[in-house]
Amino acid sequence: MPGIGSHRAPGADTEPTAATTVWEDFEVPAHARSGQVTVNLHDRLAAYAPKRPGAYLRISSDRFGLEAGVDRQLEDAEDTRARLRWGSFAKVYRENDTSAFKKRKVIKPDGSIDWIVLRPEFRQLLADLANGVIDGVIFYDLDRLVRQPRDLEDLIDIVEYVKRPVTGATGGRMNLINDSDRHMTRTMCVMALKSSEDTARRIARQHLSAAQNGLAQGRIAYGWVRKGDNKGQLVLEEARA
Repeated sequence: MPGIGSHRAPGADTEPTAATTVWEDFEVPAHARSGQVTVNLHDRLAAYAPKRPGAYLRISSDRFGLEAGVDRQLEDAEDTRARLRWGSFAKVYRENDTSAFKKRKVIKPDGSIDWIVLRPEFRQLLADLANGVIDGVIFYDLDRLVRQPRDLEDLIDIVEYVKRPVTGATGGRMNLINDSDRHMTRTMCVMALKSSEDTARRIARQHLSAAQNGLAQGRIAYGWVRKGDNKGQLVLEEARA
C-alpha cells in the first residue's frame, strides 16, 4: 500500500491519504480567504483610530509635588492624539514621583512572596485596556512606560489579545500592535533596565564612599554644615546632641 504523500497514477481508485484529509478539514481564516495577507492585516490594525483612548504619564522624581513634568507629557500626548485623529482621552493615568524600576517585596493573599514594581495606575491601565474601558493608549516615551521587561510583556499580552494600538508620543512613535515594533521595544526595554541598574550601582557606591569618609548623604540635616565651603562636614556640637 502506498504511504502518505506517495505519488499515485492518474485515475487510480484509492482512498484519500491522511494528508489529503488534513488539508480538506483545514479551516482558512476569513481574512485569508479575502486575500488579506498578514502584512496588510497588521497595517489595518495599526490604522485603527481609537474612540476612547487613554494616556499614560509618569515621572520618577517630583520632590515638591508640582506635577510639572507629567503636565508637559500630557501636552505632547494631546498633540500626538490630535495628529493621529484619535478621540478625546477617556482616561489619563498619572503616576507622579513613581519609579518604574525599583521592586518591592509583596506578600500575596496565598502567602507566597514576590518582588514587583508597584504602579497602581499602570496596572489599572492594563485592566482597562483588557476590559474595553479604553481602546488604545498613548504613552509619552518608552522609558516613562516601562523599565522592567515583566511589565512590558504584561502589556504586550493584552495588546496581542485586544488588537488595539499602544503608541508613543516620542522616540519614533512605536506602536505595539506591530510585531516589529514589539521586538524593538523589548530590546530597548532591556537597555533601559541596564541603564537604571548602572545608575543604581554608581549611586550606591557614591553613598558608601561618603559614609566611609564621614560625609553627609542625601538632604543635609541637623549635625552637618549645610552651606559654604565646608558643606557636608560634621558640626561636632550638633553631632553630640
